[in-house]
Amino acid sequence: MPNRRWTRWSLGGLALAGLAWGCSQEASQQITASQPTARPTPGKISFAVSGPPPVQNGVLTLCKDAPAGTSATFEFDVTVTNSDGSTTTVQYFIKPGQCMTFPAPNGAASYSVVENLSSTAGWSLVSVTSNTTAGGTVELSGNGVGDSSASPPNPVTCSVSSTTGCVLTFHNSQTPPPPPPPPTGKTFSIGPSSMEGDIYISNGDWVNGGYSFSFASGGHAATNYSVQATVSLTGPCVGGGPATDTFTFPLNAATYAVPAGNTSWLPTGDQNSVLSWEGSAVASGVCGGIGKLHASHGAVFTATVSQSPATGSLVNFRFKYRDPAAKGKPNTNCLDTSDPNRAKADVCGASWSQTVRDP
Repeated sequence: MPNRRWTRWSLGGLALAGLAWGCSQEASQQITASQPTARPTPGKISFAVSGPPPVQNGVLTLCKDAPAGTSATFEFDVTVTNSDGSTTTVQYFIKPGQCMTFPAPNGAASYSVVENLSSTAGWSLVSVTSNTTAGGTVELSGNGVGDSSASPPNPVTCSVSSTTGCVLTFHNSQTPPPPPPPPTGKTFSIGPSSMEGDIYISNGDWVNGGYSFSFASGGHAATNYSVQATVSLTGPCVGGGPATDTFTFPLNAATYAVPAGNTSWLPTGDQNSVLSWEGSAVASGVCGGIGKLHASHGAVFTATVSQSPATGSLVNFRFKYRDPAAKGKPNTNCLDTSDPNRAKADVCGASWSQTVRDP
């Protein structure tokens, strides 16, 4: 049965029985193989990604590539299978811009290498460049290649002898931090507001909703202002259905880039502009799909808003709604610019509610 041994070895100077640390050498210098041994005996050289060290027969060269200025030290698990079938796994720590050389014990060996990123948080393995005497240069990536955390592990392998060698370069990048959570929104309501008066909403009617807002402080910084909102109408049912009913429809969620110091009404202050409408829906299932919703009590506008970054400025809000058919006008989607009725003030030019400043 093969004899398997486990040893830990560090660039920091930890010396264990049977392991020797090679002196620093330039990439162009020849590494002299050590005396035959059952364990890999490393040396250390410097390298540049643009000019990695050459392949040396009988030697595994293991190199670390990471962005310039990286101070992290990366852990590798190197398993060597000797010509007699015995195996040894050793842990090594390598800094970016360095290589370690492993002259094959007894002149020939097979190596399996994985990078253990559990000890280097915030980094991921991008790819591994394998340069061998026989196969030339190959870029390896995907399927967890070279990553000890892959399931199952997928080590990079190479065999060396008196006529073959290999250079393995592990390329790493920093894992981007997760995006910050969206700022906690503020929720508020306006209404019920009855700008449309005594109306009856029928199934099949287009019901439209919109809003505009303005920052209260002229000294605020630029920010992205996000709005999620709904409009609800509640009232008694006439002609069938339950005694009362509520019809609620969402407005389109939107984020507005607000320039620094801007206090204008956004997205527009023009109540006849298509930009003043943010949502529309066909009334369906109102009063059990039978009757009409008597909406004389008006509508309630509910919004959740957030600033990113927060500016400290409060925001003024107002809203509007319109069911053109309930006003005796053509049944119109006030967001549909292809409908000529949309641009008519008596069809889609609804009045604004009172202005409320969000808390």
